[in-house]
Amino acid sequence: MAALQDGLEHCAARGWSSKLWIVRLSAGHGRAAAAGLLLILALCQQGAGEQAWSPVRNLLFDAHQRLMPRQISHNKVVIVDVDDRSLAVFGRWPWPRTRLARLIEETHRLGAVAIGLDMIMPEADDLSPAKVVSDRKDLSEALRGALSSLPSNDAVLANTLRQLPSVISRAALTEELAQDVAGRKQTPVVVAGESPLPYLTSFKDHLRNIPELEAAAAGLGYLNDTRDGDGVVRAMPLVIAVRGEPAPAFALELLRVATRETYYTVQSGAAGMLGIQLGTSFIPTDADGGIRLRYSPAYAARRVPAAAILRGELGPGALANQVALIGVTAVGISDVAATPVATRMDGVDIQAQLIENILDGTRLKRPVHARWLELLGFVVLALLLILFLPRLAPVYGVVIYLAGAVVLGLVSWLSFQHFSVLYDPTLPAAGNGLIVALLLTAGFSASDRRRRELDAALEAARVERFRIAGELRAAREIQMGMLPDPKAIEGLPANVEFFAMLEPAQEVGGDLYDGFMLDDHRFCFLIGDVSGKGVPASLFMALTKTLCKSLARREQVPLGQLLRSVNEDISRDNPAFMFVTAVLGVIDVRSGEVDLCNAGHDAPVLLRVDQPPQFLEDARGPPLGVIDDFPYEPGRIKLEPNDILLLMTDGITEAADQQYNMYGAARLLQCFSGNGRAHTATVVCEKLYADVKRFTQGAPVSDDITIMALRFTAPPGEN
Repeated sequence: MAALQDGLEHCAARGWSSKLWIVRLSAGHGRAAAAGLLLILALCQQGAGEQAWSPVRNLLFDAHQRLMPRQISHNKVVIVDVDDRSLAVFGRWPWPRTRLARLIEETHRLGAVAIGLDMIMPEADDLSPAKVVSDRKDLSEALRGALSSLPSNDAVLANTLRQLPSVISRAALTEELAQDVAGRKQTPVVVAGESPLPYLTSFKDHLRNIPELEAAAAGLGYLNDTRDGDGVVRAMPLVIAVRGEPAPAFALELLRVATRETYYTVQSGAAGMLGIQLGTSFIPTDADGGIRLRYSPAYAARRVPAAAILRGELGPGALANQVALIGVTAVGISDVAATPVATRMDGVDIQAQLIENILDGTRLKRPVHARWLELLGFVVLALLLILFLPRLAPVYGVVIYLAGAVVLGLVSWLSFQHFSVLYDPTLPAAGNGLIVALLLTAGFSASDRRRRELDAALEAARVERFRIAGELRAAREIQMGMLPDPKAIEGLPANVEFFAMLEPAQEVGGDLYDGFMLDDHRFCFLIGDVSGKGVPASLFMALTKTLCKSLARREQVPLGQLLRSVNEDISRDNPAFMFVTAVLGVIDVRSGEVDLCNAGHDAPVLLRVDQPPQFLEDARGPPLGVIDDFPYEPGRIKLEPNDILLLMTDGITEAADQQYNMYGAARLLQCFSGNGRAHTATVVCEKLYADVKRFTQGAPVSDDITIMALRFTAPPGEN
């Protein structure tokens, strides 16, 4: 009874304390509390608001750029685009540097005032004549001598670079290289004022081209960008620090070479850089030596296919008075980044837009006084709210706040549209939103306050659920995107049909499959199942698939040794003790001979015309990640024409109906019994999947389902 009495007294004390807090907050209609909050927010805005609020500020400024992208009336920069069409015409990348030299010559002939190579060539060209001679021992002495007398491809390119206004690229590195070769120094720079080095983005080393090319080019510039924490490229440097000395960006070097200047001048003060003097032109910069870009869309008119130039499809003077950037944008080999106007933009397009911003003077500016003007707008609106909101009905206070926020937003919009100046209304609007909330809260009862707190908590939970669901959907799309299209395997001969399908039990799963050509006559296929489900299993699945494919293509070792290597790699640093069951196989598409290694997986099924289906139980071993050094040994079978090799994960055999009966191996074999005619691999997979779904009759899916089939027919010309 005494304990109960103490509990009641404690609850009463807490209730009184809560009421007292509300009374204090309501004193003076909340004006004192609002004034205190105004002071705190103003101090925070000046002390840490510039950096801490930058993610929200960037969202607003990015929205401005998407709604009002930069417009260009005529192209001052042209991208010579090594695109998919160019590769289709002239072959895969990298091209011989003799062809690159011809592309530079043709681009200059068409009128380009300077040509930049948005690529780095740190190694000699493997296609040079001397390299071909050393690799081909079957050449005659006469041909060997003739080829050896030819200059190297790098020498041809260097000669072209030496004769034309050209700039080649470097990449600055945050870590020092293990080995370094003496090379050409940086472009001369004159520093007017204080040293800019403390304010520049600093790098310890750089990746360079071979010395022969660097010595020949008229300029050397760095391709590095300055991405924000969210990975978006909003600003680009014009000057960086490499090994403790100023170094020019790629765009700055192109402009220097185009204007025939031999050096550039950096002007800086006590607060950082002011700008760059290039001949008679002054380029204003931010304190860190960069400029914030105002982007345009990735206009197609800015690009010219390299194939069109090499094939002479452009008329004389087509590139007159333009700065040309030669870059690679073909699918799979292009350098892309996120920008405010596009989630994926080619790096060479960003470089082009940087040059256009400099030439047109359209860079975005955030003046030093911007934060003080934002503070002024915040304080003026806050004082209006503190003065009038307690005297008026709450709806009028909200109207005052919204009207003020609209005015601040309109000022931001107009300054961006007409002056390319960045003013941020979000922090004043958000701060005054807090003051409005505080003043309104002072007029409500404790029960209403508690109700709103609960509503806010429920809303946060809902948003979190949506966020998690969205991330899982994105993870599923990424995972499914990693799986190859079974109908589009590159290089797969017509006499081998490959098909696979995967259905995760959850948003993401642990099943995997893959299929790819190792060379002209060997096709490698893989199916596997990671222990567990969900995100951890999907990550382990991606690791296993990547390891198998990478080692298979790189090592070219026997199948058993390959599986041992994969086993060792995934066993290392595996604190969760996850494991993978898998079947890895390689088929010789000429003979039908198949090498198979089974790491604890369900046995493959051989479907042969007019014969009952049978499991292939040999060449078995433990799952990957269980025994570090297990000696996996492959088994071998020979497929006859129209034979089908069927593989699946345990999501097939362990699929259960509503009475928890499992599908099992017997039903699997029964599904293909009486096979009197040859099926396609696609039909076999779809037939098994349909049979499993018919068996489960709508029961919840408990495991991932993956089915793979490989059908072999006689190569053309054979009976």
